[in-house]
Amino acid sequence: MYALSALGEAERLALTGRAVLFGRSAALAHGLGVLHRPESVELAVPRGRRTRKVPGTVVATRLLPAADLVANGAVQATSVARTVLDCAAALPFAEGLAIADSALRLGKVSPDQLVEAAGRWVGRNRRAQQRVLQAMDGRASNAFESGLRAACLEAGVVMEPQVWIPTARGDYRVDLAKQWVLVAEADSFEWHGGRDALHRDCTRYNELVRAGCTVLRFSWEHVMFERAWIGEVVSDVERRLKLHNSERERGEGLRPAA
Repeated sequence: MYALSALGEAERLALTGRAVLFGRSAALAHGLGVLHRPESVELAVPRGRRTRKVPGTVVATRLLPAADLVANGAVQATSVARTVLDCAAALPFAEGLAIADSALRLGKVSPDQLVEAAGRWVGRNRRAQQRVLQAMDGRASNAFESGLRAACLEAGVVMEPQVWIPTARGDYRVDLAKQWVLVAEADSFEWHGGRDALHRDCTRYNELVRAGCTVLRFSWEHVMFERAWIGEVVSDVERRLKLHNSERERGEGLRPAA
């Protein structure tokens, strides 16, 4: 077999193994965002087909009906819908959610199409898959933000992505918010580095606090490697806010009538 030198490594390995791009490798081929790139190229072959081991790949044996496959340049890959469903079932919640959010954000597939495809899907971990489908949201701006939202959801705190909050200096759009009171931001160094950015961020966050928000800021390292800690922080702060509001309402109820 011969191929042009410009062919990507994942595509070359798929051709070598007579396999299709699968899982996160298929997601990357479709231009979807992922939290972690796979260490080895993820491939799949139809059940019953023998394939030799190709270094640098992980090969799964799956049912691969023609309706679930699409051409991706010189090779085949699972369709966007099939890729989202496979990843939602096989990967940790945060990783599956990031891929599903990305597919919706880019308009590669609709929620209805995913739900319909899930009804025909055959495989394990359907409960994990349904969890992703119920939580996915195309408003998420990137995989980084989806990972942060997943950490909040795993802690039992439901946050809405890309919320506009009015302040004295105008409206600010935040990454995640709950009822305009609790805000969680996914802060990347690339976006927030530099003196002008520092000044802009100080103004932004002070105005959000001035408007009554409790603002939590999380780095890329937090989201990638410390999501359990994020969940602890968010849930503790939410609990404290609820307690504070309850005490304030109770105190106002005890005030003597004028």
